[in-house]
Order: sequence, then C-alpha cells, then structure tokens
Amino acid sequence: MKIGLFAIPLVLDYEPAAGRTAKQVIDWDLQVAQWADQYGLSEIWFAEHYTLGREPSPAPDLMIAAASQLTKNIRLAAGAHLLPYHNPIALAHRLMWLDHMTGGRYIAGVAQGAYPTDAALFKLPDHGVRTEMMVEALNIIQSFWTRTEPFKFDGKYFSAELPEYDDFWFGPHARPLQQPHPPIAVTGASLNSPSLTVAGRNGFLPSSQHVKAEILRNHWETYAKAATEAGRDPQRSDWHILRDVYVADTDSAAMDGFLNGPVGRGWREHMIPLFKDLGLINEITAESVSPDDVTPEYLAENLIMVGSPDTVVEKMRALYDEIGGFGTQLAFVHDHTDDPGPYRRHLELLGQKVAPQIAKF
Repeated sequence: MKIGLFAIPLVLDYEPAAGRTAKQVIDWDLQVAQWADQYGLSEIWFAEHYTLGREPSPAPDLMIAAASQLTKNIRLAAGAHLLPYHNPIALAHRLMWLDHMTGGRYIAGVAQGAYPTDAALFKLPDHGVRTEMMVEALNIIQSFWTRTEPFKFDGKYFSAELPEYDDFWFGPHARPLQQPHPPIAVTGASLNSPSLTVAGRNGFLPSSQHVKAEILRNHWETYAKAATEAGRDPQRSDWHILRDVYVADTDSAAMDGFLNGPVGRGWREHMIPLFKDLGLINEITAESVSPDDVTPEYLAENLIMVGSPDTVVEKMRALYDEIGGFGTQLAFVHDHTDDPGPYRRHLELLGQKVAPQIAKF
C-alpha cells in the first residue's frame, strides 16, 4: 500500500474577500508537491474546477507541468481532466506532451464533471449528456494515443481525423512516452457507480471519492464485477481511495493541530457544508447520525485519520482490513500558507514514518 495527496485545492482565504491570490494558491500546491517528493510520497493529484471559489484549479495540466520541473520521483496525476469541457484532439496532444515532460510519471484521471456551476459555464447542464461526451472524447484520445494508421471518427459530439504521415511535414508525429499510453483513472462516488463500471470494463485505474467503508466495499464489487465480465483480472493494488489524514508527533498534538488548524477549519467551513448541500452527508457517516452532529470532532474520531504516525497506521490498517485491501490512499492538501511548519511536518511524518509501515500491508 502507498500514500499520496490530492490537491483540490481547498483554499478558504482565496481572493477577493480574504486576499489569498491565485499565485499564492499555485505556489502552495507546488511547494507541497516538492515536499511530498522529498519525503517519498507516491503521488499527487490536481483537480479541475472552474467556478468554485474555494477550490480554484482550472488547469491541472499546467500544475502537473510545473510540478514536473520541481520534482523527481513522485507520480503526477489529474483528478480529473473534465473531458466534456475540452476539445479531445487538443487535449490528447497536450497530455502526450505532458507524459514526456513528466518523464512518464503522469496519470490521466478523467471525469465528466460533477459541479452544476461548472457545467452551466460550458452550457452543458445535463449529466447524461456530459457522460456521453466523456466516453466519446476518451475514445478519440485513446485513438490518438495508440493508433498509427489514418482514421476518422464522427461522433454525436466530437469529430476527429488522423491523416496519413506526410514526408514533407514529418507528421503526424506525437506519441505518448508510456506504452501503450499513460494510465487512465476514473473516480466513483455513488453506490453501484457507473464510472467504476466503465473503469472495470476498460482496465482503467479505479478511484473512490471520500466516502464511508460501506460504499467503498460496494465500489470494489462494482469495479471487479465489470472487470471480470470483460475478461480482466481486477487488482486491488490499482485501487485509489480518498481519505483525509492529519499526522503530528503525538496523538494530542495531531488532534489539536487538526481541530484548531486549517484542516479542521477546511472541513468545518467548507467540506461539511458542501456534503450537506449536495445531500451527500450520509456518504461519510452512518445513516443513524444526524447531519447536525457531523462536526470536525466527529470526523476526527470516526472517519478522518488523525493521530501520531503509529495511530494513523493503525487506522489505515483497520480501513484496509474492513474493505478487503486497496493500493493507494490519497489525503487532501490543505492550505497552510500562513504557517507552513506543522503541515510540512505532517508530510514528513507521512512519508518517513507512515509510508514505510503501510508498505507492508
């Protein structure tokens, strides 16, 4: 088992109301990527959001490109490229170049886009349409990544054509570095997730949102069933799970740093209200728990892994055993720009103390 990070990013003090500039948001996430690489974490994922003022990250490909020049070993992933919002021909070529820029450390997470305000920005409010567009766009992207012979694609939403190689222009020429192409990851959130069915059927990496163990078990069943029916051998080592973590040298220091620092504030002021607003609060709690009782204190005791390195390892082991095993746990990146020391120590402990122990799972 491995541990990595997921940069939403979560920034409560982003401009204009509070004064955190876009450049500061960018610089913090890139600094976190450097520390994560230094301390041996396995991956960092960058989200794509357009209209969310507390999750400002419209260009994960640019973040990955920048991080690739500042890191050496950590894998760099998109979580995710929102395919309905892109020309798939242009995106296919940018991502091939990104694969080379990262030295083959790139993971192509893809999705249809979950937030209604992002969809409205692109005048694509219907979820079903976006799902169809994602599948069609991914077909085109994979074709440009893997096919050398000329082809034409005329779909419902997109059209594409790969012409014959031209000796005068020396092209088309672009190919990905990783063969046959970079790993493709798809994330699921709901029970019986259609996205994870697509992932299993096509051999994509499965990833699960920040949900409780009951839903996680269903996610694996959904993915594994689709993979097996398609003649594939599902591997739990491929499965990525989002589950937040905060580590300090002692349990008491970790709980204090969580509840009274940016991580607890992020959950208190943004994540918990977001889950409630979307009607998803019971995806992170038992059905018997009232939404009014969901607080950072509750989550620190029941969901989020808060504690010393040994305590966090125990909690990771408990989740690993409860759901039958998985490959990589991704913790959210939180904004500690104003006081980076505790968060840097958290990353150091994750990489140097936690990761070597969970690698034995």
